[in-house]
Amino acid sequence: MEADYRILRGQDIIKASPAGVTDLPQSKQFVYDLAVIAEMSRGHPILVDLRQTYSSFTPENVRELIDEIIKHPELILNKMAILARDDEQVNKATLAEILLNLEGFQAAAFTDFEKAVNWLQSSKGVEDIFE
Repeated sequence: MEADYRILRGQDIIKASPAGVTDLPQSKQFVYDLAVIAEMSRGHPILVDLRQTYSSFTPENVRELIDEIIKHPELILNKMAILARDDEQVNKATLAEILLNLEGFQAAAFTDFEKAVNWLQSSKGVEDIFE
């Protein structure tokens, strides 16, 4: 099967200061860039790979970032897989998944690259992840 999705690295989304402190305002600014990418990639699934990203984001920060994403309805047209490490990061990714789906997005959190890509390229929705 031909790959037909866009990969975004977590380091491009989650911004940090030189001291390693997570920069929420800059991370929110990236959401605008993500919206531009989504507009240019209309209908193409997006894989957000956070596995090499380390942040001090709290659940409240995750909510703020999702609130920023919600302001860009053009992102709803793109299926989005969030690929996370199998540690506390997957909990934040799952929170993002839940919040996005409550707002009408098609998002799912994964710790396995192949499962994420297979889901992105399938016609299955979020409800079919656990089949």
